[in-house]
Amino acid sequence: MLKTFTTIILTALTVLFSIQNFDHVPVYIFWGKSINIRLIFVVAIAGIGGYLIRHMVGIGREERLKKQIQTLRRNGFKTNVKKKTDKFDDEEF
Repeated sequence: MLKTFTTIILTALTVLFSIQNFDHVPVYIFWGKSINIRLIFVVAIAGIGGYLIRHMVGIGREERLKKQIQTLRRNGFKTNVKKKTDKFDDEEF
């Protein structure tokens, strides 16, 4: 029930956003005349482009971290983690 209600609300908000941004706007590519495109498509293309750029940066970061982990494992890296104890060392609270 909650999924259905959330889907209906998000769909309604998306439709309202689309209707409000349905005007034509001039878009200038690097040269030449302007192209009249509906604003909602400009917003959608910008959003998708931003998502893809962030996704590609994340993939690059993930691959770099995987290589670092493999390098550390090959070199026999061991962590120096102190074990936690429940005892307090002469501290008074």
